[in-house]
Amino acid sequence: MEVPDESTYKVRISLTSPPEKSLERFDRILAEMTAEPSAARLERWRGLFDRLAGPCANYLVLFGAGEFGKWVLGRLRKAGVEPLCFTDNNRAHWGTHINGVEVLSPSDAVLRFGKTACFIATIYNGSSAREQLRQMGCGRILPAPLLFWKYPGQFMPDLGIDAPERLTEQADQIRQCFGLLSDDLSRHELCDQIEWRYWMKPEYLPLPSNPHELYFPSDLVAEIEQEVMVDCGAFDGDSIRSFMRRGQSFRHLYALEPDAANLTRLHAFLSSLPDGIGERVTVWPYAVGEKDEQVNFVETNDVASKVSSSNDGVTIESRRLDSLPWQFTPTYIKMDIEASEPFALAGGAQLLEREMPVLAICLYHRTEHLWQIPNLIHTLAPEYSLYLRRYAEDCWEQVCYAVPPNRMRSL
Repeated sequence: MEVPDESTYKVRISLTSPPEKSLERFDRILAEMTAEPSAARLERWRGLFDRLAGPCANYLVLFGAGEFGKWVLGRLRKAGVEPLCFTDNNRAHWGTHINGVEVLSPSDAVLRFGKTACFIATIYNGSSAREQLRQMGCGRILPAPLLFWKYPGQFMPDLGIDAPERLTEQADQIRQCFGLLSDDLSRHELCDQIEWRYWMKPEYLPLPSNPHELYFPSDLVAEIEQEVMVDCGAFDGDSIRSFMRRGQSFRHLYALEPDAANLTRLHAFLSSLPDGIGERVTVWPYAVGEKDEQVNFVETNDVASKVSSSNDGVTIESRRLDSLPWQFTPTYIKMDIEASEPFALAGGAQLLEREMPVLAICLYHRTEHLWQIPNLIHTLAPEYSLYLRRYAEDCWEQVCYAVPPNRMRSL
């Protein structure tokens, strides 16, 4: 089999003047999806990894030994697959073992396995890593999302990647979402994502937006002097740091974070702030959901902690946004809560309808959230203008912004 050309997997330059109008493009994509016979569709996506990897399909090297790489390793082991090694650009890792797997320098990894293994870029923005490997003469290089299709029982439906059937089954909801979006950039982003998630061809994806704008898009939302921000899934304060770096004045911040280790780091960050600033931050150790109840929570001590239906976590308190004792009325709500976003929005229905704070809601934890969350927000408060933006490659760091009329940025 011919070795796939790495250029197939490069993120192309952003389309500023799309050759098709967004509606024409959307209709074409849905028509192509529905025209593919179901048996052919299943054979295509289930066999794509093996067709591209060829004889190297069962010999894997993971480029990227960070959190995503370790997550991929865990899922591969559940599938009974042990990679040959990690490789990483971080010299501190070379010659060590991470979770029992040897870490080699990229040059050593390519020297030992470059002709016999398939290298997987286990980095969220993996195009530069794949280009680096290609320049080093590595033969087989594939993006990590293809592993989701290779081992669906272990990887899917996490991180926004699922079977293409999910798209055809919910085509009516996707069309509804398309009609609700407020600008052509958002409509083309929806098209980009539907096309990519159906065919898994990265040439469908333009470059992401500026990651420094994540949750706070200067082109969409007008600032106000007395912002009251609610950070659902505050982690160690990373989004609060981003908010403060903008130099925007604020009245109060609310940070909700139930993971105990993350809470410790969050409090350490807040205690390091200049006098008077940390006093304007309220920290609540709650998950956010549709009901006030006790829930099972898996603590990973990082950004992946989440509410779970399993019994292998700890019991914590989950609260509705509508029932929290707000001293200051929220004007801006950010959510990155590992697939609990629809439940949290439903639990804040009264607040959203009454106060209409700006919303910045992550979409990438489940593939259906791409269209379900905008549709849900419209149902709860139809006066919002809805936008889609993405701040990383593939489907990751994708956000739906819901902007009330009084907060729209004047263009």
